[in-house]
Amino acid sequence: MKFSAISAAASIPSVLAAPGPGRPSDRLATRQVQQPWAGAVQQGQGLSYVTGTVRVPRIAGQPSGSAVAAWVGIDGLRCRRAILQTGLSFYGNGAVVPWYEWWPAPSHAYPGPAFRAFPGDEVRMSVHAWSATSGNATLENLSTGQVVGRELYGQAPLCGTDADFVLEDFGDYTGGHVPLVNFGEIDIWNTWAYGSSGWVDAEGASIVNLEIDNRVRSSCGSNANGVRCDYLW
Repeated sequence: MKFSAISAAASIPSVLAAPGPGRPSDRLATRQVQQPWAGAVQQGQGLSYVTGTVRVPRIAGQPSGSAVAAWVGIDGLRCRRAILQTGLSFYGNGAVVPWYEWWPAPSHAYPGPAFRAFPGDEVRMSVHAWSATSGNATLENLSTGQVVGRELYGQAPLCGTDADFVLEDFGDYTGGHVPLVNFGEIDIWNTWAYGSSGWVDAEGASIVNLEIDNRVRSSCGSNANGVRCDYLW
């Protein structure tokens, strides 16, 4: 398990998203990722359901091993012992890889027919924890109507304190991180979470930004409509 600092008081794990095409460059050994997350984390109590919608960005002509993942999840900021999450990984050659994960267990592809999403498609990402150790993850392509889901049982216990709407420079199989793709601008909207106090949106959430080689590589913000992150050179 790897951690990257948000501040002296808090850190979040670099979560391994699902494998995709291409192999990270050997140059990765000299690359330091101080903060792998970008986006917004809304804090609460008893959070059991998180959802948000992302439009698949138009990414092409970049190295096939470069990528960024967009996902929603429960926990990972204040509570770092487990994360229930689902999302899509976007690669530099245009490939889109769907996945789900109950970290620290590894990520997986959804069973059944392959979930397909193309540039411009709108995909709703949702996770629902029925208990601290069981729940489900769902992806719904609102542009095509395709839905995939997976139920999970007997997992590491969640705290239910963080609702995540995140982009990530995710981990690879070497113990490092994939090269960050130029993702332009990505919005996650219709961002909602349900907890002990009822429904909350992304307004007032804690904002995190990617930091690689001591350079901030994203500019993110949130409001009641959702979360927006811009790529920074």
